[in-house]
Amino acid sequence: MPIRRYIHKAAIAAAGIMVCGLIVGASTQAGPAIEISEDAFDFGRIAQNAVVSHRFTISSTGDDTLRITRIVTGCGCTRAPLGDSVLAPGEQTTLELLFSTKSYRGYVKKTTHFETNIGEAKEYIKISSELLPRPDTIMPIHLSPARLDVSQFKSKPRTRAKFYIHNKDSLDYQITLIDHADHVFDVKLPEIVKAHDSAWGGIIVHDDAVETEFEHSLTFEISDADRTRYTLPVKRMYRVKK
Repeated sequence: MPIRRYIHKAAIAAAGIMVCGLIVGASTQAGPAIEISEDAFDFGRIAQNAVVSHRFTISSTGDDTLRITRIVTGCGCTRAPLGDSVLAPGEQTTLELLFSTKSYRGYVKKTTHFETNIGEAKEYIKISSELLPRPDTIMPIHLSPARLDVSQFKSKPRTRAKFYIHNKDSLDYQITLIDHADHVFDVKLPEIVKAHDSAWGGIIVHDDAVETEFEHSLTFEISDADRTRYTLPVKRMYRVKK
C-alpha cells in the first residue's frame, strides 16, 4: 500500500508538471508581442524650469522580433530616447520620457505614443505632474533647493549634492522613494520627517557617470492621505578642462 500511494502521488505530480508546461507554452503569443512595465507615471509636485525623467521598460513577449517603428511625443517639451528599437523574443529595452517643465503651471498631463510591427494599434504612455511657480509656499512639504545641481567645473570631483525636506505640518511624515535615475546616481532619503522639522537627503553620482552631463530626477511620496508625490530635478554639467 505505501508503495502504491507513492506511485499515485508521483503520477499526479508529473501530470501537474505537464499541465503547467502547457499553460506556459500557451502564454507566448504567436508573432511579435509587447508588454510595457506601466502605462502612466505621476511625478507629483515639481518646480518650473527644470527637466524630470522616468524610464518605462518595454519587453518583447512574442515568438517573433518586435520592432518599434515610430515614437510621437506630441509636444516639444517631451523627449523620448529609446534604448533599442529591435527586440528579439524575451529581450527588453527602456523608453525614457524627459519632460521639460518650462513655465507650465498647475496640473499638466502629457501623452506619448509609439507604433510597432504588431499592427495598426498604437501603444500609449502618459505622464502627469503639478507644476509649482512657488514651491516654497506649498503645504505640507517643500524642498530646498527646489532643483538640485551637481555640476562640476573644476578638476576636483564633485559627485555629491544635498537637499532638505521641510515639513511645515503638525504631523510626522514617512518618506518613500518611488523612482530615480538609478543608472547615473544613488539616492539617500530620511525615513521620516517630523512635524515642523527638516531632514536632509542627497544623491551620489556613479563613478561611470562622473564625466557625463545629464538632466534627470528623483521622485518620492509622503505618508499623507493622498500619498502626495514630489519630484526633485537633478542636473549635472561637466565642463572640466583636461
